[in-house]
Order: sequence, then C-alpha cells, then structure tokens
Amino acid sequence: IYQKVCNYAATMYRYDWYIVPEIYKDSVKEEEVVKDFTRILNYLDNSYIKKMCGDIALEVIKNGCYYGYIVPSNESVILQQLPIRYCRSRYSVAGMPAVEFNMKFFDTFTDINYRMRVLNLFPDEFKKGYVLYKKGKLLRDIQVDRSGSWYLLEPENTIKFNLDGSDVHTFVN
Repeated sequence: IYQKVCNYAATMYRYDWYIVPEIYKDSVKEEEVVKDFTRILNYLDNSYIKKMCGDIALEVIKNGCYYGYIVPSNESVILQQLPIRYCRSRYSVAGMPAVEFNMKFFDTFTDINYRMRVLNLFPDEFKKGYVLYKKGKLLRDIQVDRSGSWYLLEPENTIKFNLDGSDVHTFVN
C-alpha cells in the first residue's frame, strides 16, 4: 500500500512542458528559426523530462529529498543521482542549496579496483575531492565530523529537491 501511495503521489503531476520561440532579431531567416527550434526540441526530447521528474519526485517522497549532480552534455539534461546518506546542504548560494558530499562514500568499496571504477563513474570534481580527502586536506568539521571528509561541490553543478525546505519523508506518519 505504501509503495502505491508513493507512486501515485510522485506521478500525480504530469510534468508536461512546452517551448515558445522568441525572435529577438528584426531580420532572421525562417530556416535558422526552424533549425534552432528543432535543436532545442531534440535536446528536451532526449532529456526524457517526464520520466526524470517523476523519478525525482518519487525519491523526494520516499527519502525526503533528492541530491543530484548536473553532468554537462550538449545532447540532453543529465542528472546523476547522489547517495542521500553521503550528502548534506547547510548553505545557500543565490537562494539555491549548496551541496556537500562525504568522500567516505568511496571508502565503502573495499576492493581498490572496484572503488576506482565507481569513482570513474562520477564527474572529475569528485575525483579531486577524493584525492584531497585521502591527503587529509579537507577542512575538519568540529561539530559534526572530525575526520574532514566533506567536500563542497560547485553550486552551479548541483541540485537538491525537497518539499517545503524540509528533508522529512512525506508520508513519515
């Protein structure tokens, strides 16, 4: 029953989208407008926005929040989901949450070869943070974690979703 309620709440909204072309030049060729419009439509179609938004909504409902990393791409929007247990957000930048990642996540993989394969699945910023963590160069958080394993990711590359600014599970009752 709980799974059905979560799925229903996550997919209740349709996540429809549309684009409206705006032309800022006085003289523009019709072929140029159609070419740009087609390029943007292909970008959005390749992003599978409806599925992505439904998956994000389900994670927010089940876990209270969603942490993601925006992977640069010219073909589509790509969000790499980050493990919630190893993420936190204590600061805001321009009204958006700044995401910190606990580099101890990669140490959970005991086999060094497998650990490196997993690390290579993440963007280069994570590799940089992991190297700093292993060298002991990350600042220690005296209040929470004395080991110095939290790495602040670039705010323009991260995203966090939750409901009403709280990470409490939606149906926790």
